[in-house]
Formats: sequence, structure tokens, C-alpha cells
Amino acid sequence: MNHGQYANDWFKLDNAAKIFPAISTKKETNTFRIQIEMTEEVDKDFLQLAVDSALERYPMFKVRLKSGLFWNYLDYNERPFLVRPLTHHVCGALSPKENNGYLFQMYYRGKLIVLEMFHSLADGGGSFSFVKTVLYEYLLLRGARISPDNMILTRDSLPTMEEYEDSNLTYYDPENHKHVQEERAFLIKGTPIPEGNIGLISGTVSTKELVALARSRDASITEYLTALLLYTIYVTKIQYREHLRENQKPVKIFVPVNLRKYFPSKTLRNFANFVKSGIVMNRSDLTFEDMLAETKKQFAFGLQPKELIRKMSENVSFEKNIFLRLTPYFLKKFVLKIGYKKMGLLLNTLSFSNLGKIDFPESMEPYIDNISVGVYSGKFNTVNIGTVSFQDKFKISFTRSIIETTIEREFFRHFTAKGIHVTLESNYVEEY
Repeated sequence: MNHGQYANDWFKLDNAAKIFPAISTKKETNTFRIQIEMTEEVDKDFLQLAVDSALERYPMFKVRLKSGLFWNYLDYNERPFLVRPLTHHVCGALSPKENNGYLFQMYYRGKLIVLEMFHSLADGGGSFSFVKTVLYEYLLLRGARISPDNMILTRDSLPTMEEYEDSNLTYYDPENHKHVQEERAFLIKGTPIPEGNIGLISGTVSTKELVALARSRDASITEYLTALLLYTIYVTKIQYREHLRENQKPVKIFVPVNLRKYFPSKTLRNFANFVKSGIVMNRSDLTFEDMLAETKKQFAFGLQPKELIRKMSENVSFEKNIFLRLTPYFLKKFVLKIGYKKMGLLLNTLSFSNLGKIDFPESMEPYIDNISVGVYSGKFNTVNIGTVSFQDKFKISFTRSIIETTIEREFFRHFTAKGIHVTLESNYVEEY
């Protein structure tokens, strides 16, 4: 295919994306945020030109969501994309009318450039690729002397078939799709934040110090932080109250996994699955070491290629179910809503998305100060966490739909108790 042929094509939502239009609401937005803090004030006019240029390289993002008889689909969007000033809202619903139909938005304020993306369009991997291209084009317009160094998709290259691929359909195994029954998870409850706002608290620690801390326990950063989240929920919400019926449900951390690290995929669309760490906290003497040992054990099982393929294949087999395929979308929507609540939202305590280390060409790094990511929080999963590292800054961002911040305070206290400095930021949602 050539560039022109891509630009005017419609295409199907990928397997992972199909559920989101059906289950998303103003409270359950299914959006996520990538925030870049530059070293200089952002020029909105150059940012607009940079996004326009990037969309020439990413025509799969220059689309709008359309309704079909059996499924929604993505169609080429001829309307202009407009960057906007950043508001205090975090990971809010993207209004098609206000956003010219686009499934993402690019914001600016001060030194900040912020992308918010609806999950039907892409995951963190594809979104970061797009952000890198936008920043590259932006810095060129600012007159910076930079080079892509084979790390940026530039306009010199054309979109490929592989970038459009639904890799879930490429790598699933029709013989390995067994459904594993799960218990409902412990849910974090609190006082709802009014008017659909989301609270955001970020902490920055030294990447080197965090790596050393995790290695001292023979764990990866993701394993260490997952165990710390489990332990934090335990000591703030459950310990000495474990006899209560609600507190005997397992605390389960949902951790998305970038499948591009396990399969040779170049897709820019959704290609992620998950691993879970879950513990029934029915004792008053559990320790962080208990949580870490169980997390490492569960990760070792969940990250086996066979298990990742099983979960991927389970989702694909559901989509290929003949009854579901022949059901009109207006009816299918109700089935998906009920199923997602029972088999998704109620099975997880919170989501922890670790995007890992983000690399830019060396020539671009002096223009970038730090990076953070955020995940929406809703009615059931009231607290979520996103992490990312750039150079020696590891940024941990909690989003919440409740006022209480006891989990965040206890979580960051763990690092200060170990002599690791934490720089905290908040959007002070309580003041809105």
C-alpha cells in the first residue's frame, strides 16, 4: 500500500479496542495521558504545525469513530485537528463534537505538552511513538539541531502494513483460549470527587536509586512497585479489619504488558495484555516480603509466552463467537457493558501501568525535562497508577476519583523511610 491509499481507507478496530466504545462513559472514560515537560515555554503555533506534520506520518490516528451494523470502525477524518490549552481535567471523556471527531487530544500549557488518548485508537506503545514524532517535528520548527537516529518515525518514511496490523489476530492460538474463572476483587472505596474531576498526585524519585532498591530484593521495578501497592492497600484499608466480609476479597493489581517485547510486532495500535498479582489478605501479620514473594511468583507464571497467548486468544475467541458476530451492535453493546463490569472492572482493585524507560535521540534530550503518564480512574477502580522513567527521573502518578489520599501518602512514605528523596506534585483537585 502507498501513503495515499492508507489516508482514505477505513479500517476495523483491533481486537482489544472493540469493547471501549461500548463501555465508555463520562465516568469510565478509558483514556490515558502522556505528559512531557519541556525546558522552555511551548509555542502553540509550532505545536499545531508539528501535530499536523505527525498526522501525515500516522494516518491511522487521523480517523474518527463510526457506527457499523455489527461493530464500530475507524474512518478517515477530513476535519482539522486543533491543539488546545490544557485544563485542570485529567483523562476526561473526549467529546467528538468538541474534538472534531478525533480520538485523542494534544494540549499545551506553560512548558507542558500533553497527549490524552482514547484506548480504542492505541495503547501506550503506539501513543509514545506518536508523541516522539510530534516532539521531533516541534523541535525542528523551533530551529533545534536534532537527528532522529533511527528512533523516530519521520515523514521521510511511509506507513507500513505492519503498523496497521491487529497483532492480536496474528499471534493468537485457537487451541489455547481456556477461560480462567476469577473471584471478585477488593475495591477501594471513598468519597467521590464531584463533577467528574480526577485527582492527580505525582512523585519523582531517582531511577538509579529505585533500580538499586528493587535489585536489593532480587526483583524488577514492576514487581517491587506492585508488591508495594499491595502492601500499602493492606496497611491502610485492611489490616486488623481482615475479618470483615468485604476485606476477605483478594486485592488484585492489574498490570498491562507491552506484548511487543514478547512478539515481533511493529503495530502502532493496541497490542498489550496483562499480568495480575492478587492476594487474599485474611491475616493481620502479613509483611511486604510476603507480598513481594507472591508477586514474583505470579509474575513468573503470568509472563510466560504460553500464558500471554492464552489470555490473548481468550479475547480473540470471544470476538469470533458466531452468536456475538451476528448480533447487531445496538444489542451487542448491552452484552459488552454487563460483561465488562462483571469480568473486568469488578475483578481488579486497581491498574498499574509501567511504561518503562523512554529513550529519545541524544540530540533531543536537552530540550526535555521530564515525562509522566496517567490512567483514568472511575466508579469501581477508584485509584490507578502510571509510571515512566526518563534519564534519572522515575515519575509515579496516582489518579483517583475519590478525595481520600491515604494510599498515596503511605506509598511515598515507603521511599522516604529508606532515604530516597521524593518530589511531590498535585493538581489539588479538592480546590475546584
